[in-house]
Amino acid sequence: MNIIQLQYLIDVGRLGSFTDAAKKNRMTVPTISQSIAQLEAELDVELFSRSRKGTIPTIEGNVVIQHAVSVLKNIERMKNDISLLKSENKGNLVIATIPGIISKMINTTIGFRKEFPHVNIQLVEGDSAVVLSQVKNGDADFGFLSFSSKLEEESLNWEPLIKGETVLIVNKQSDLRFKENISGEDLSDEMIVLYNDPYLIKITQNILSEKSRNEISLTTNNVEAIFQMIINGNAVTIWPNYLVNFFPQHIKDQIVTIRLKKYKTIPYYLWRVIRKEEKVTPIIEKFTAQLFID
Repeated sequence: MNIIQLQYLIDVGRLGSFTDAAKKNRMTVPTISQSIAQLEAELDVELFSRSRKGTIPTIEGNVVIQHAVSVLKNIERMKNDISLLKSENKGNLVIATIPGIISKMINTTIGFRKEFPHVNIQLVEGDSAVVLSQVKNGDADFGFLSFSSKLEEESLNWEPLIKGETVLIVNKQSDLRFKENISGEDLSDEMIVLYNDPYLIKITQNILSEKSRNEISLTTNNVEAIFQMIINGNAVTIWPNYLVNFFPQHIKDQIVTIRLKKYKTIPYYLWRVIRKEEKVTPIIEKFTAQLFID
């Protein structure tokens, strides 16, 4: 029994024809038939019943095909793992990211380096515009950023990783915590602090333009300072809700998210961006997968 025999077995089962399986694999019908006959002899079981209606797996044949599919999938995983241990696992990996996931990125990097000690990782933190610039200019291998929809960037491939929405974040003692959704009028007496990202600022200004006379009180690149102000009960902020899941537990325990009336039907995504001329290597896929493991 070998990999090629298992593939022939699966193809005959799926296509219901030795002829079609032979065409798919660019082999002769006798070659496919002989391969299946060898499997039947080795397993001492009839795998297919042949009739005018076609070639149909027997009960035993269906069981063998299911196992064959599982075996080939495991072999493919093995090949991917081996490729990760080859030359692609050496060198530098530069990742541009928005600050909301930087804490999780650092923890992921620590664990990742234990598994792949020959990969040197550099994290570049900045707003969405910085991430886009870093990736487009080739200064970063790939990046993570938040947008409601991908931009028409001919040089970049966008892959949505998480779907969420933009929400208001308040202290768990705030009077606003009882509201199901928030309008601009509700924010009239609130101190609004934002991460200095042009897209978050634009969303907030759009909300405040409804009926509120309030304005953004502070913009800063210091995420820790923003959430310290919220936890102390002095401020509110607007932020993608899925990024809250990346916060340390002691912060999540102190805050509440509230839907924004104007944006509750507009999805907001965490995207992975990479240059179109670059391929998504197994090492990039591995890092991304580890980032989203709880």
